[in-house]
Amino acid sequence: SIGADGAKAIADSLKVNSTLTTIDLGCDIFDNNSLGDDGAQAIAESLKGNTALTGIGLRSNSIGA
Repeated sequence: SIGADGAKAIADSLKVNSTLTTIDLGCDIFDNNSLGDDGAQAIAESLKGNTALTGIGLRSNSIGA
């Protein structure tokens, strides 16, 4: 489980990313990374300045739950 703290660390990396084009933080139906609303918000904020990332997977992460 990544959790909100892990998502915030990933968000910090995405702020300075210039090469990664896709990232899949989603899970299957038997698992959950539990990014939650705070983690999702941190990732969303980091993408404002990220021009390299074109795809992101966030399925099964307790976002908006």
